[in-house]
Amino acid sequence: MEGEAHQRGARSPPPDPGGDRDEDERLRELMRLCYEEGIMPHNIHPGEMSIEGREVRFKVNEHIDRVKIAWLKEHTVTVIFRERARFLPKKVKDDIVRAYEDDKIQDGSFEAENFRRGRVKVESPNVVSYVAKSRAIASWMVTKGHDEITIGQDTYKLEFKPWLSKAQLREQRREEDDLTFWVVAVQVPLDSFFYLEAQVARAIGPIVRTHPTEPDRLKPSLVNIKFDNDPTSRPNMKDKIWVITPEGDELEVKLASSETPRCRRCRAFFHTDNECRRGARQNQPNSQPGGGGQQSASSQGY
Repeated sequence: MEGEAHQRGARSPPPDPGGDRDEDERLRELMRLCYEEGIMPHNIHPGEMSIEGREVRFKVNEHIDRVKIAWLKEHTVTVIFRERARFLPKKVKDDIVRAYEDDKIQDGSFEAENFRRGRVKVESPNVVSYVAKSRAIASWMVTKGHDEITIGQDTYKLEFKPWLSKAQLREQRREEDDLTFWVVAVQVPLDSFFYLEAQVARAIGPIVRTHPTEPDRLKPSLVNIKFDNDPTSRPNMKDKIWVITPEGDELEVKLASSETPRCRRCRAFFHTDNECRRGARQNQPNSQPGGGGQQSASSQGY
């Protein structure tokens, strides 16, 4: 009996639940410093590392990531720009988010001299993440749910949701793709540029919007051209347009949509990550910049 008592006495005490709370508070403070002040923690556990050639993967700690997600959901608002609002320039979207901060200052919720602006991250053409430095602003925007703003003579619709993870954003984009239908003409030949919009409308369906043909009007270029078509035209999608000139030339215009394979490495259409030759060249130590290959869609923001 005495031996059994000794064994019982040697057992470790149960974990102190207060210790977990202290660690969570430490993590939350590190997250505040990171997302609000831009100070990244250097002593946080980076996760389990595995190396694959010249690439490295980290599987992050489940508990740390759970605390991070909880913090982001408390402090971050996902702003969704609906319908025509998705086409507003990035700077205008940033200004719109700042206007909601100004609104809370003007109504006396915060003192202007002590107020500090939050961080804005553009996630996609119609989604912006806003990390508020005041939970009150984040809660107010999420509770508001949606809003309409007027710029000039146009009215734009916005929607506010708690922070969405990358997986949730992908689902959000998938839902958006179901509601919208766009077509990109890739590597447009100069000879066919003149007819392109009329031919896309005739072959596929009504065009709602034609995106600017160049990202910088001071340096005009002609690469990829994007159209937003009526969503009901989706079944009419075509892979190519052939233009036959009176001289007998046949000009090929390749067409892409949200269902077209697209490489996440070089952002070009018509091949996947595993098939990417440009990405393979870039991973080679002696690869030279400026090589040939298909022009990526990202060169014009697509």
